[in-house]
Amino acid sequence: MDEPQPVPLGVVKGLLEAELGNRENKHRCRDCGHFQPLPEESEEPDVEELETPEEAPVTNGEEQSGPEEAEAPEPPKGPPCNSCGSHNLDLIEQIQYEHRLALDHVRHLTRVTSEQAEGIMQAVGGLEHVDDFYAAKIADILPTHPNDVRAIFARERFSLGQEEINAIIAAVQEHTEA
Repeated sequence: MDEPQPVPLGVVKGLLEAELGNRENKHRCRDCGHFQPLPEESEEPDVEELETPEEAPVTNGEEQSGPEEAEAPEPPKGPPCNSCGSHNLDLIEQIQYEHRLALDHVRHLTRVTSEQAEGIMQAVGGLEHVDDFYAAKIADILPTHPNDVRAIFARERFSLGQEEINAIIAAVQEHTEA
């Protein structure tokens, strides 16, 4: 199985602000989680227009028998999801409480922009002991002291050389200076 790629908080902040920063009403797909804007009013047919009283089946309390008894499946109501095509859309009015908490949390923790975080990840990604996971951690924590770098790699059985530690600190300083 493919594991998800680590993403630094700077990128997460950009994604959440792009998706949740706009506080207009949206549809959210129950199947894939995709958000999409509400369709224009002319695109969605009114329920009253779909069935008129003359076309409605008339029953007088007796059940009808025969081949006409099998009902056709009800056509889906509402617009399809732009991502997966499902018709299981929920109306999300403005921004939900949980989403606002997540956005506030990532805004509080993030100290760099997504461009700065990606720059740090690229700069330290070429080092010997730094993989994608540690590159994302370095972009999140922004170590400025050798002990900070050692704390990030504390669970590993190897110890970083002074050159690698200095390269990590230099990359963080280079990409965070304004």
